[in-house]
This record gives sequence, C-alpha cells and structure tokens, in this order.
Amino acid sequence: MNAIIRTLLLLPVAGAMCAQAQDIPANSWKYSIGAMYEIENVEGQAEDMDGLYEPSVYFNAAYGPWSINLVMYQEGPVDYSSMSRGTYFNRPEFNLRYQVIENDDFSLGLTGGVRNYGYHFENADGSPAGTANTQRWKIQPDWNVKINPDLAFEGWLAWYRFVNDLNQTGYSDSRVETETGLNYHFNETFSVQAHYYLERGYNTVSGNKQGEFSTNEARIYFPISLGSNTFTPYTRLTIDRWSNWDWQDDGSDSEDHDYNRLGLLYAHDFNNGLSMTLEYAYEWQTHREGDTHDIFHYAGIGVNYVF
Repeated sequence: MNAIIRTLLLLPVAGAMCAQAQDIPANSWKYSIGAMYEIENVEGQAEDMDGLYEPSVYFNAAYGPWSINLVMYQEGPVDYSSMSRGTYFNRPEFNLRYQVIENDDFSLGLTGGVRNYGYHFENADGSPAGTANTQRWKIQPDWNVKINPDLAFEGWLAWYRFVNDLNQTGYSDSRVETETGLNYHFNETFSVQAHYYLERGYNTVSGNKQGEFSTNEARIYFPISLGSNTFTPYTRLTIDRWSNWDWQDDGSDSEDHDYNRLGLLYAHDFNNGLSMTLEYAYEWQTHREGDTHDIFHYAGIGVNYVF
C-alpha cells in the first residue's frame, strides 16, 4: 500500500542524482547513499498496536547509461510504549537499470530486479512462529516524451512475478503496477503532474482468487520550487479499489474500498551533495463491507548523500 509514497520520497533524490551525473564524464561513477524512516497509523485499530514502522537504507551507483540500486527495507507493527512488535518482514532488493534512449525529446529506460520478502511470524506472546520467503522478479520500462517545451508525457510500467511460499504470505503469483500521466511546467516555480495509477494482483498458476486485488487511482502533484526547497502538495483519489487477502480460502469474496489522501512532501537540497525529505499524509478510508471508516496517518523522513 505504501510503495508509491516511498517512490515519491525518492523522486527528488533520483532527480538530483541524474542532474549531477550529467555534469560528469560518461565513464565516471556516481554514487548515492541514503536512509528513510516511515510510520503508518490507523486511528483506533488496536490490532496494529501503535502502527507500522518502516526503516530503510539504500545505495545507488551510476556509470554511463547503467545504474544499480540496492535497498534494505523492514516493515512490521510496533507498540512504542513497550518497544515490542508483531509479525514483520525484511525486504532486501536489487535493481539494474539501463538508459536505452536519452535526448531532448524522448527518454526510455529499462529496469530489471528481484526482491525477497522474508516474513518472520510471531505468536501472541512474541515467540517465533516460523518464517516464509517469497521472491518478486520485476521488469519495468520508464519513459518521458516531451510534447512541447512545457508539457511532457511520463511514467513507468512494472510487471512482477512472485515465487515461493505464496500459500503462507497470501500473495497472488503475478502483479502489474503503473503510474503515468502528464507533467506541465507553468514556469520555473510552479508545475503540475496529473497521473493515473494502477496496481493489480492476479493469479495465473492456481486459477483461484487468493491474494488478488485491484487499485485504480487519480494522483495529482503540485511541485513548488523555491531555490533549494521544493514543496509538493499532492492528492490520491480512488477510482476503484477491491481486495481479497484471505489466504484461508480461494478468495471468492472480495471487499470494496475507498481510500482518498492529501499529503505534503518537502525536499531540501543543501547544495553540498546532501539532501533531505519530510512528508506527512492524511487519508480517509471507507471499507464498504460492514460500512467501516478509518483515518490513516503517514509520516516519513529521508536523507540522501551524492558523491
């Protein structure tokens, strides 16, 4: 659920890295390291304790048209009053990207990668209850087409294949995810990005509905650039959303949802290779099965260094 917010946090980092990389010879290495800490909380949901904690660290290296990305991310529910947690997972990831085309009017990149979901299950008393490891393989093109000096069509499309321990994690065996749309620059200060987002989990091997889901959203960003500071108010509006995460049956019943979000991302460049991001988002959720409503809070802080 949180993947795109993490991607959004990395956008100014990746942009700064690419911009600086253009000023150096093509046969030189360029590196970046960083870390993020994110928390998520649904008000009044006691089973999530105080919410989710999500620390991550990453390393990027670029050489000519090639770039390598290594990430280690952890997620799990945490009770901050007792500093205890429930079932959690570690998610190491490796990505290799090649810039196929790069010119003033059009760019095209292609990324391949693998991620391991290492789930560590715990009993109610905190004792170990077993582990499960699921691998996700990825192929992802990305593009930017300049329609005119101020307007561009941009986006990415990822196809994933999941293998191993799917009966324990409840995941479907395949997934497609994309975010694409228009980016318009009014001037050096103001711009707007209007995007369509889709994430769809489905099964091609088992033929059942276990772990299947669909998320369709409109996502609109309003970057405001003020010198070394960038403020990005944004919204996410549900078009259609349903899920079935019940691993105990074939997923014949699904639940419909509405998730709508308002957020603000702040990025600051210290102009010495160091940059940071701060973000907060407020989300209101409606689960049509049972007509339940939740208020969701997200907060994140990130730091990055390019050298």
